[in-house]
Amino acid sequence: AGKSLLFKVILLGDGGVGKSSLMNRYVSNKLDTQLFYTIGVEFLNKDLEVDGHFVTIQIWDTAGQE
Repeated sequence: AGKSLLFKVILLGDGGVGKSSLMNRYVSNKLDTQLFYTIGVEFLNKDLEVDGHFVTIQIWDTAGQE
């Protein structure tokens, strides 16, 4: 069995530019055409297997107020 790894990715940018859409498209393969704003911070996980290692990519989506 391979080693399990966790990578954290933070999406930064102005509000309304598509950070949440990018995260949802990558993790869930969903494309929401409605505009909505993140309040605070949200995150989603994407589990992958790379070269026999189990990898979790944890994507953090910010509100664009940073």
